[in-house]
Amino acid sequence: MNRTEEINRSSTLYSSTLLIGVSYLVYNMLPIILKSASDSLGFNEQQIGYLGSAYMAGSALSNIAAVFWVRRLNWRNTVAINTLLVCICYIFAGQSQYHSLLTLLFLIGVSNSAIVSCIYTLMGDMDKSDKAFGYGIGVQVVLAGLGSFLLPLFVIPNWGFQGVAMALAITALLTLPCLLWLPKAGHNIDSLPSKNLSTSQSRLKPHTVMIWGFIGIFVYFSGQSGIWAFFGKIGGDGGLSDLELGSIFGTTLIFSGVGGFLSGWFSAKFDRRLLISGAIFTGILALVLLMMPLGKTYWAFTVSFFLFCVSWNFIMPFLMTVVTEGDVEGKFTPLIPACQLMGSVVGPALSGHLIVDGSYDYVYALAISSVLICAFIFVSIDTMSREKTSLTLSTSH
Repeated sequence: MNRTEEINRSSTLYSSTLLIGVSYLVYNMLPIILKSASDSLGFNEQQIGYLGSAYMAGSALSNIAAVFWVRRLNWRNTVAINTLLVCICYIFAGQSQYHSLLTLLFLIGVSNSAIVSCIYTLMGDMDKSDKAFGYGIGVQVVLAGLGSFLLPLFVIPNWGFQGVAMALAITALLTLPCLLWLPKAGHNIDSLPSKNLSTSQSRLKPHTVMIWGFIGIFVYFSGQSGIWAFFGKIGGDGGLSDLELGSIFGTTLIFSGVGGFLSGWFSAKFDRRLLISGAIFTGILALVLLMMPLGKTYWAFTVSFFLFCVSWNFIMPFLMTVVTEGDVEGKFTPLIPACQLMGSVVGPALSGHLIVDGSYDYVYALAISSVLICAFIFVSIDTMSREKTSLTLSTSH
């Protein structure tokens, strides 16, 4: 079996989506994990904030550093080593006090993101990157939804944060058999798939496509994570109880994963620009519904939250694929999650300053503006990437 066949086989796709879903569990369930640590170990709000920042900092630095090694190291060995390291960190985390936990969460972020960097680069090498990224996001959301249900119901009441840490360690260990279907490396840089070559004679240079793609993802996450951080507060201020919000968030996260799974199917049938625009429209519709007085009722809030999550999960595979098509050197894909993380750091902090007298109008405006700017960037660069220069057209006849 040659390398292209190995990268594109179904077993590689399914094993890589499971690996990335488990690697993103801490990121996707961070509020639940930190709350369990606070309840079990008595941390205050400031300490919890620093713990979250430690994980995010480790993740971001790891993604950036991966640019220099992701095409040089054996992916199977790298994922295996980091899976074992993260398991060890989870075990020690369950027994640690505050300062040790800071260091361990930083290291967990480093190791999880090293796995993510390998898998994202692998998915970028696949012939059907839209489908691969979509499946990866779908699995992430479903696993996070299941974890959000199961941990508070069965694990936290009985074993607290120590049980959470052990559950994460066991889950990570269960992914080790996936290494059997993981390639040792991706395509050689000099023989990357032809899909990346489509931009080489376009109106935009590949690196221009990639850089604007990174900007678009940062803008998108800045606005969307800003409103995401306050969904619970918005629902609570509207009269929804913690129990109602928990049922909405848990159920919706699981079912909204359909957005990621469907993106791969739609990508084969419809123009990508149309799909990006449709997802943006759906996200804006969700926010407009949430802004209305009716949007604070249980079912309207549920519909709004569901549409918001589906839009987010549906659009991300297309944004990521556009970036990988501009990555002709095949080594900058790990910067995608780095841009997501940086946007997720900026968005909530910025949105917090935009809340005036309990009103979220400016937060909504930021979220809607960010998705419109993102849509403009990606539709524009995707359009110009398809248009050959006049010189190329004239010499082709």
